[in-house]
Amino acid sequence: MVSLTIHSLCLTAAIFLTVSGQDLVTSSGCLYHGKVYPVGSFQASPCEPCQCTASGQAYCAVVDCFFGGCVDAVHDPNHCCPVCPNGRNCKAPDGTIIKHGDTYSTADMTCHCSHFGTHAECAYKLQPIQVVDHQVS
Repeated sequence: MVSLTIHSLCLTAAIFLTVSGQDLVTSSGCLYHGKVYPVGSFQASPCEPCQCTASGQAYCAVVDCFFGGCVDAVHDPNHCCPVCPNGRNCKAPDGTIIKHGDTYSTADMTCHCSHFGTHAECAYKLQPIQVVDHQVS
């Protein structure tokens, strides 16, 4: 049995795929999607880690990204999963981006960016009631 270990911020699916229709035993490794890979681990794409066996079989995993770290993620073509260029953060109802662990306040609300997702936890401030004195003359 071939085992494949991935150390990444991405969550790797537990299903391994054997691509027998495209594998070919060669003297130097495996033929996979028209390219020959040597025996051992190889990366067919940023989202497709593989293992080539000595018998010429390629076993590949499908990477699935569990993501919820920031509201301004970007896709880096060198990584499978989106990355957070500004670190973990969340968004207040008015659209302001708050860094993880920080608090943001306006005249109407106070918001905190916790580790529970990308939406800020906000509390609205009570506004004082103005009492108007209507004196009868």
